[in-house]
Amino acid sequence: MPGKGKAVGSMIRWGVKYGPHAVVLAQQAKEPAMAAAQKVLDRQKAKRRAIEHAGTVRDGSVLKTFDPRADHGEAVWVVFSGEDPIAAHPTTTTPIPELIANSDLSTRVRPADLPTPAERLKQIPRRRGVR
Repeated sequence: MPGKGKAVGSMIRWGVKYGPHAVVLAQQAKEPAMAAAQKVLDRQKAKRRAIEHAGTVRDGSVLKTFDPRADHGEAVWVVFSGEDPIAAHPTTTTPIPELIANSDLSTRVRPADLPTPAERLKQIPRRRGVR
């Protein structure tokens, strides 16, 4: 096939010409990508810790709220024992009563009411006919 050799030749030329640029771009994008991934992991860890903490106290529940003093806009999970707020995950310098001052306390969730990972997998719709 005459077109095959020409295609391979142009791929090699483009690789030599643009390869170093691709390497530099990949190195520059590495740090922001790692920071974004770490941020997502920290968010998940804070929620998991709050749910685990609520599971260890009497009549435990969690409430998702936001810190009014923080400028980052990250969620803060407040752990309740009965009607009393006892902890916040991730920890903040804002007092807990100020965190929940304008929150709807009826949206609290008990750890037993949350689906397990296996139940969440079963809820994902399956695609049919795709090979």
